[in-house]
Formats: sequence, C-alpha cells, structure tokens
Amino acid sequence: MKSAVELLPVGTYFYFRKDSLYYLFQLLEVSPNQILAQTFWSTTNVPSMDKFYQFDVKSACSEFDEQFDELVEIGKEEITAEQQKEIIQFRKIKASKVAREAGFLTLKREALEAFEKGEYREAVRLFSLAAPYSKYDIELYEKRGLSYLKLGQYADALADFDYYLIHDPENEIVRIAMNEAISKKK
Repeated sequence: MKSAVELLPVGTYFYFRKDSLYYLFQLLEVSPNQILAQTFWSTTNVPSMDKFYQFDVKSACSEFDEQFDELVEIGKEEITAEQQKEIIQFRKIKASKVAREAGFLTLKREALEAFEKGEYREAVRLFSLAAPYSKYDIELYEKRGLSYLKLGQYADALADFDYYLIHDPENEIVRIAMNEAISKKK
C-alpha cells in the first residue's frame, strides 16, 4: 500500500502537525526505493502558499521518512533546475556512501577471516584499511589490538586496547590482553 506522500504529484507542498509544530515539505521525487523532499524548518505558524516567504529551507533535498497522522496539501510548483541539481547531488552522495559502507564491510569481513586464520599481519593491514571508515566499530580495534599483541607490537596493541576501552570499559578479554601487553612491553 502506498503512503499518502507517494500519491502526491511531484512539486506539491504539504505539511503535517506533530505536537504544537508544523512540518513543511515540497515533494521532489518519488521512486520505489525512496521519497525525496525539500524540508523546511518546523514552525508554530500554519503553512500556506501566501505565507510561504516566512518559511526557511532546512534541507534542499533529503529522504522523506517522517511519521505523521495526516498531511495537508497547500499548493504545487514545478521543480526548478536548481532543485534538479540538488536531487542529482543527493543521489551521488548517497551512492558514494553506499559504496563506502560496502567497501568497509568487505574489508572488515576479510580482516576477521585473516584474524581467525591466524594471519595477523594481514589482519592488521586490513583492519587498518577499514578503521577510517568506521571509527566507532570498536570490534576493529579489539581484533587489531589482539593481532598486534600476537605480533609482539605491544605499543600498537596498547593504543588499540586503550581506544577500545574508552567505548567498552567492561570488556574483560580486552582488559586481560591489555595487561599482557603492558607486562611484555616492559
């Protein structure tokens, strides 16, 4: 079943109310995978086309995934050439993000496989390539730290364990490995 937004013609301005605020959008594109809209800053003023100049754009193009009870159409304007450029730019950025995420997941999977096989130099190399893509995926730092420990690179192991423990201070495996690295570094 299609949502109410998917049934609107492209270019339609619409809003919905949540709590005491009004949320205004212009529908830019509808595809099977996503809905793109120009988003305006929420306001306490009821949106209308004759008061349109009062509303400031929050995002020239973004995915519309808002939850609402009921929407109200207030008008329609053709999509401008500038808005078309924003749509193209949004698509490029999203495609690049998807590609980066896929690349990261491939690197992480290969790094974990190398780690499990005991190929610690290769694991370190692959974890190091993956790390800039997701600095909050702390499993990378745990496994790379353990790989460094196996390779006798205690200072590098300690750096990774220290970073890991900032995010998960209760991990007993990492604490034990860190103590081992400290004792062997001396």
